Amino acid sequence: MAKPEKSPDTGNVQHAAGWQHFPEFEKVLTENPPPILARVEKTCRQLNDLVQAGSEDDKQRARLAMTAYGRSLELFRVLCEARDKAGQQS
Repeated sequence: MAKPEKSPDTGNVQHAAGWQHFPEFEKVLTENPPPILARVEKTCRQLNDLVQAGSEDDKQRARLAMTAYGRSLELFRVLCEARDKAGQQS
């Protein structure tokens, strides 16, 4: 287990697990529109094709994957709203 350290910025105790900085995640939240959304849309179209014409097993897996993508997009929306709200308060 990582040893807790004090943050130099806030003095709060943190675990040295790299929670402070996620460059790829930050990049996604700062690009407008983020390229990942186009990839998600393309993948969802392919999954929809499987739902329409795939085997029963493929249809089930495609439905589950589309559900996961939908939840991810909802999380992305929530994070963007939080980012925008934090920007307005600054």
